[in-house]
Amino acid sequence: MKKYDLIAKDLSALIATKNPGDRIPSEQELVAQYAVSAMTIRRALQVLLSAGRIEGIPGKGTFVRTPTVMRSLSSNSFTEAMRAAGKTASSRLVSASITAATDREREALGLAEDGYVIRIERVRLGDDVPLCHEIASLPAERFPGLLGQDLEGSLYALLRQRYSTVVARSRFEVEATLPGAEAAAHLSIARQTPCLRTLNDSWDEDGAPVEHTISLYRGDSYHLVLESGRQPASGS
Repeated sequence: MKKYDLIAKDLSALIATKNPGDRIPSEQELVAQYAVSAMTIRRALQVLLSAGRIEGIPGKGTFVRTPTVMRSLSSNSFTEAMRAAGKTASSRLVSASITAATDREREALGLAEDGYVIRIERVRLGDDVPLCHEIASLPAERFPGLLGQDLEGSLYALLRQRYSTVVARSRFEVEATLPGAEAAAHLSIARQTPCLRTLNDSWDEDGAPVEHTISLYRGDSYHLVLESGRQPASGS
């Protein structure tokens, strides 16, 4: 293992004992501490920067970065993503109502012209830090009594347990954007903070529409990952 890798490993252990926002020693301090060249220290710090463990702020120093949540688009469960990141998932309910479906909701959910949806607006949190603002729309006729349930837990778990509905397939659209004033306030971020906006349509095992959800994720704390693979070819 190269010297900068050893230093990066040592600094990674140090970072694990600190809190997000804590300052780590400067490049000059690390050069003196490890008795190596500045180039070796820079390479070690680059390893940690690439891993998302630290961030440099010009004129101020290098600081422990808030851990970034990685969520695979092969799974559309926020709760599962939080669990994989070692965080506790929770939700803050903003509003929930039955309302006439928009054109987009009717199209996504296969509703009639006079169809209604249950529209649920929530802020999703990891370890009490707001990470996502979402508006989920579900066919009102299919899920009677949903508004009377606990909507601050896992919605998918609720659909599975109360309505025997399991999301089997989803389609995502993802785009980079800036938050509007209301979403920025919900997420406790500045209007200039880059975000990821997703449109998610989901279906059950029989191919019936389950939900249409618009989500806004904090770009500074959340990464969406697309994984793809092929099944091995059969035969020679």
